[in-house]
Amino acid sequence: MRRLKKGTKWLLPVLAMLLILAGCQTVGGLDVNKALLGDLDVKSVESSTTLSLKAVPADGISAEDLEMVELINSFSVNVAHVKLQDNGNLSAAGSVTYKQATVPFTLSMDQQAVVFNAEGAKQPFYFPLENYEASLGVEGLDESKLQDISRLVSEFVVKNLPNPAAISATSVSETVYGQQLNLTKLHTEITGEELPALVKSFLKSVSKDTEGFTALIGGLYDYLYPLLTAAGADDELDMLGFGDIPLEDKEGVVTVAHDAAKLAVDALLLVYDKQLESLYETTPELATVLSKDTKLQVDLFVDSGFHVRKQNIDLTVALPTSEDLPLKSISVQSESQTWNVNGPVTADLISKEGALDLSSTELTPGETLRNFEPGSTVYNVLKDDFNITAKTLMIEPYDDDYYYPVNIGGTTWVPLRYVAEDLDAQVKWDGATKSITVTDDVYGDSIVFKIGSDQALVNGTAVKLPLPVFVDEYGDANVPLRVLAEGLHAKVEKDEEGYIWIERP
Repeated sequence: MRRLKKGTKWLLPVLAMLLILAGCQTVGGLDVNKALLGDLDVKSVESSTTLSLKAVPADGISAEDLEMVELINSFSVNVAHVKLQDNGNLSAAGSVTYKQATVPFTLSMDQQAVVFNAEGAKQPFYFPLENYEASLGVEGLDESKLQDISRLVSEFVVKNLPNPAAISATSVSETVYGQQLNLTKLHTEITGEELPALVKSFLKSVSKDTEGFTALIGGLYDYLYPLLTAAGADDELDMLGFGDIPLEDKEGVVTVAHDAAKLAVDALLLVYDKQLESLYETTPELATVLSKDTKLQVDLFVDSGFHVRKQNIDLTVALPTSEDLPLKSISVQSESQTWNVNGPVTADLISKEGALDLSSTELTPGETLRNFEPGSTVYNVLKDDFNITAKTLMIEPYDDDYYYPVNIGGTTWVPLRYVAEDLDAQVKWDGATKSITVTDDVYGDSIVFKIGSDQALVNGTAVKLPLPVFVDEYGDANVPLRVLAEGLHAKVEKDEEGYIWIERP
């Protein structure tokens, strides 16, 4: 995880390349704006998509790092059939491949829930969407306006995008879902070294587009006004400089917001080159990311109705030499096609009956595994490859203020509940017998300790303890660490500096 968190920051500048697909100019007789915005009017459609990764290892990396690269390259997703119904219902069926193991899955979404199922699962999983607004504490949200806002934002962005150097449009004949179609192929390529200039051109265009900028802010006002009034945002508006303008004064709010936003864009343009130069100096790794070796290639196949019927995307990101990210580059390839555009489509909804509600439970590793058939592909991948059951606890040799262990006669005693629960075990107290039952999360084994008794039962077998179980001054039951940990399938080791390590595979 440390590698990924440090390494991914070099990918962030490249994400902007996904926005610079084309510009406002006509290319080869094709209105690029219409081609990029044509799918906004699609209410129903069927489609398929494949996605794969390719990582190129750096020179001289370790066997462990090479194994990680091979795992990345083994991953792919094939969404064989997506159905979008005109009422917003959606379903998908496909498979995920990892280490030559393929797991089929299905997914559906309606206004009530997202439901997911995978081969090997004992029941589907779902996340409820109904009353989600209330659960978030959001008032005044009008979901019906969300599509209008999406269109408004898309039109504004696309209108102001500059043309990259490499862009062309040609007439082609392509097969889409078994049907031969006459389409226009829009091909574009962008390299990392082009990106800073394209971003600057976009900002210049935005600064000059007073009409579009004002319309965008006006649309956002219409969408956000009910939310702001419901949230009582007057104080926040005062801090933003709207204190003298009533919130209900749309024209005044939009004018001030536009002027402030344009001022910010113009100020950024004034220092853009100098800030970019400074960024390269302080972060020299960006020179690799934003180089000619970073490249985005996109092929869009557009029909006469300006709907994208096929799409091929290949993004390669060059990565700087780093111990934290042992890769030369990583690529993402995606291919998709769509058919039955705005035709009759019925999504295949998955029943929620018997499904596990993910919003109302936080699954432990053991509970997660128990939701899949033992020996199934998902079960094995979660346990053996992702190691979701693995746990590591550490007890300091002196003054550990979390576990506060005590050493009695060479035996380390710890508060039972803290260690047991950190190993995901379930702890139950029986006041009548003054006994504590600890149930292992993964295997279901049990350990029974009794206050004042020097005997424990591990899966029904009596185990003699050095001393009786006792309650400390904080009211916590203390038990021998090794008996507890090993009963929960963990190993206990002490290093040369006296640190105690508890590890469960």
